[in-house]
Amino acid sequence: MASGCFRITIKKVEPPFSSDLEEAFNFICRSLGFFEDIDKEKTASAIFREIIREYENGRMLTSTELAKRVRMSRGAVINHLNNLITAGLIVKQGRYYVPRSKSVLRTIREVEEDIDRIFQRMEQIAKKIDSDFGLKLE
Repeated sequence: MASGCFRITIKKVEPPFSSDLEEAFNFICRSLGFFEDIDKEKTASAIFREIIREYENGRMLTSTELAKRVRMSRGAVINHLNNLITAGLIVKQGRYYVPRSKSVLRTIREVEEDIDRIFQRMEQIAKKIDSDFGLKLE
């Protein structure tokens, strides 16, 4: 991921019982922490879905276009867009918003790679701390 700062939220969520596309997409979004009590209409997921669908069709969307599609104020949509950017799922290109990757699967894999890199750095620092404290390393 290009940005040096992002926030990754992973929640343990029960997978859907059916193969319904909407339920599957909602499972991914719930697992990534998008369905919070405040987002009762699941707007973040709707915005993410619109960005992915349109990008696949060769279109990029602005915050104004997204606001019209999800029937929300542009300000509210920008708030969700900023959260999606912070989560590392979308990026801003000029005035347009695009998915981080060309597929949901690739996006998930890239998030996993981000997590792995973060934990590798944390482990290196933890080993140094343990060593400085005189603790036995593994």
